[in-house]
Amino acid sequence: MTKLYRYAAGAAILLLMGSCSDNGDNAPLPDLSSEKTYTGTALELYYNGELMPGKTATVRMDGDKSVISFSCGFDLSQLTGMGLTGVLPGPGVTPGDPVLTLSPTATPGDGVFNVAGSGSTEYVDFAYAGEIGEEKMVFRISDAKLKNTSFAGKVFAPAPVKKDGLMEYSSLPFHLVWEVNPASGIDIPLSEILKIAVTAPVIPVYNNTAYTSVAEAFVNLVKTITLTDSGNIPVMYVSTLGGAAHIATSSGNMMQYVPSQTGIKLYLNPLSVMGEILLATSDNKNDEKFDFEAMLKKAPSYTAQSGSGTSDAVSIDPELVKAFATVLLKAFAPQLPGGIPLGVTPTSAGVDIYLDTATSVTFLSTVLQDMMQNPTIMEALKSALASVELPEVDPAEISGLLQKLPQFLIATTKLEIGLSLVAAQ
Repeated sequence: MTKLYRYAAGAAILLLMGSCSDNGDNAPLPDLSSEKTYTGTALELYYNGELMPGKTATVRMDGDKSVISFSCGFDLSQLTGMGLTGVLPGPGVTPGDPVLTLSPTATPGDGVFNVAGSGSTEYVDFAYAGEIGEEKMVFRISDAKLKNTSFAGKVFAPAPVKKDGLMEYSSLPFHLVWEVNPASGIDIPLSEILKIAVTAPVIPVYNNTAYTSVAEAFVNLVKTITLTDSGNIPVMYVSTLGGAAHIATSSGNMMQYVPSQTGIKLYLNPLSVMGEILLATSDNKNDEKFDFEAMLKKAPSYTAQSGSGTSDAVSIDPELVKAFATVLLKAFAPQLPGGIPLGVTPTSAGVDIYLDTATSVTFLSTVLQDMMQNPTIMEALKSALASVELPEVDPAEISGLLQKLPQFLIATTKLEIGLSLVAAQ
């Protein structure tokens, strides 16, 4: 009995010592008496299992409750080589909400405050859990689902390029409509000129030994576009990472949407978009500086289908990639936080999704301004227009016509630029 008692007493002492040791090893809790900000690598944020970069979280304590607010402000100087500065406001964490604020009870843990609960906004229901530390915050939004799921589960592909005659197309992957006020005296088929622009071989490929069009490049690059019930829009596309062409999928939360009265509102995560443009060249998973110039030197390829049905890797001029990315930022920056309004019109084969007139005018004016500074593109467009017999256009006046395109925008009554999609097979 004496030995048994001694063994039991010794075990109890060891347990007590271990318990005291554990308590002594606990890391101190973060000081949240005043507002604390987490961003960049200090914020590890997930939306339905996928990392969501480019966001900022502020946290403060109110009694035993925490007040957590998420927002987006993207530092343009992170895109080195583009000459951009300033902070670009972006969309919030949940689709449709520029700012998401939660007030869960904070439970003390080992060096962190633990939070968990469920949330609901005007557009989304979700669950969440997180750990708030002194140096880092990890937060997971899960089971997110749109309240309006009218578009959920739809899977589309770009409409194919189908040519009827010399320059007549029965199918294109783009929705292009341009109408002007009849009183302006402009009787030029502007919609046809837009179609010529996207089908003209102006993109140099194969080390500048051949050219392809924007329409052909888009059809060969993008395979499917999916509208999910979480509000995410993942895109499957062709990548040549590692040399061999294969199908890759974009980050789900790079693009998000919510249904609207006229169609949908599109939310673009600036950091994710820029990263996905050059996904094959960057393994950067955090909100750190993107060396855009260095990435462009290793720009990914898309796969073009040759007449024999085989696939060849085609490298697009990095300067065109850079110019296009800059155009997108300029055109869409004002509408990033509140969403880009898109019209949605059902078609016999699928759906057309396009920018409304106001956004299209801003987008096209920006594109034209940059395009006119690129002699290669301008010469290619002149050649394409000269090869088409447009009764309203004198071939000798094509150069002047292109220069006047920005002026035509002033008389525009309807301009729709977007995608023509078919149901994916």
